Amino acid sequence: MFGLVTRKELEKRLDDRDRELKRATEELAFEWARWFDKFRSLYAMLLKREKKASEDAPGSTIVDESVPQDPAQRRFHFPNSRRGF
Repeated sequence: MFGLVTRKELEKRLDDRDRELKRATEELAFEWARWFDKFRSLYAMLLKREKKASEDAPGSTIVDESVPQDPAQRRFHFPNSRRGF
């Protein structure tokens, strides 16, 4: 079936393939760890920013003064819906 290939050559090829598989698995684990660290640090920054914003102005709301306060006038005010068009 294998022709002139000896058992020694087959074992060598199997060992090479095993080493390559281990190396690829280690690279993949390293890459996942790197992306997870990036995500974790970005999420921590967002939480810190949100916490600081809530501490700076607890209970206060931001009022956009460009929006009319009268409900009849405010009904057709859609500045964000036209963004990019």
